[in-house]
Amino acid sequence: MSLIKIKSKIKKDLKGVIPEFRNDNHEFEIYELKSRKNAVINLIFNKKPQDFPQELVIKIFRTKNIVSENNILIRLRNQNFQVPKVLYLKKPYLILEKVQGDNLCDFINDNLKNTEKLEDLDSDLKTQIIMSMEKLAEWLAQLHKKNSVRKRGSKELFVLNKGDTRLRDFIIDQSLETLYGLDFEDAYEGNHIDDLAWICCSLLDTSPGLFDMDDPKHKIDLINLFLKKYYQINSSFQFDFNYFTEKIIGHLNIVIERRNLPFGPISTSSFIEKVSKGIN
Repeated sequence: MSLIKIKSKIKKDLKGVIPEFRNDNHEFEIYELKSRKNAVINLIFNKKPQDFPQELVIKIFRTKNIVSENNILIRLRNQNFQVPKVLYLKKPYLILEKVQGDNLCDFINDNLKNTEKLEDLDSDLKTQIIMSMEKLAEWLAQLHKKNSVRKRGSKELFVLNKGDTRLRDFIIDQSLETLYGLDFEDAYEGNHIDDLAWICCSLLDTSPGLFDMDDPKHKIDLINLFLKKYYQINSSFQFDFNYFTEKIIGHLNIVIERRNLPFGPISTSSFIEKVSKGIN
């Protein structure tokens, strides 16, 4: 659907929720944000509505996960996590607060371009990137710690995994004081290592990374820093290297298939030889 048709449909469907949609004096512009499963629209009014912010995000769900995401966002807000505030739900629309800041994926990768290791960066930028990964580790560690349970009849600890967890799902403010988590439509209860493996996969498969360089040393260093910080916080959680490696390989092969990259599936032996020797 074109942006013109989306704009017209939003205005028609939500005029009972946002009265300004019925008033021609309140013009607004929209543009589409990157999303694989659902349409995500950034909407900006020419002047502030009475009951809503001037800029907001509207997720238009094609999947059935709208209620689940709404409930998880409210739950995490109540646990003092930095996530977008839910402003209104009217299926298939979830109206959210617009979070300001830099996308973590772009922040890291744009600053690592034309480098091979972290030592190639100036000291201030290196510190900022390391701090951003440590904040991400803290965010996920707290998510798992505050949302964990041992189910009857099982010794395994289950946590709330964000699911399909990518660097792009996080926004960091300019001062690096606040990290926000976005998109919980794929959240589920499972092994905490699942989220960690997805983040490490996202570091490796985004450029500059595993598909661009024989030895993405800066990315391996960031993985080490990320895991070290996470387990400093959740010291009682057990790290399983074999499970972690299998999950990363599985995630990388999913990415290869999604992007139609000219590579065959990555094997365990070749991955361990090429990359994981740098992971401590």
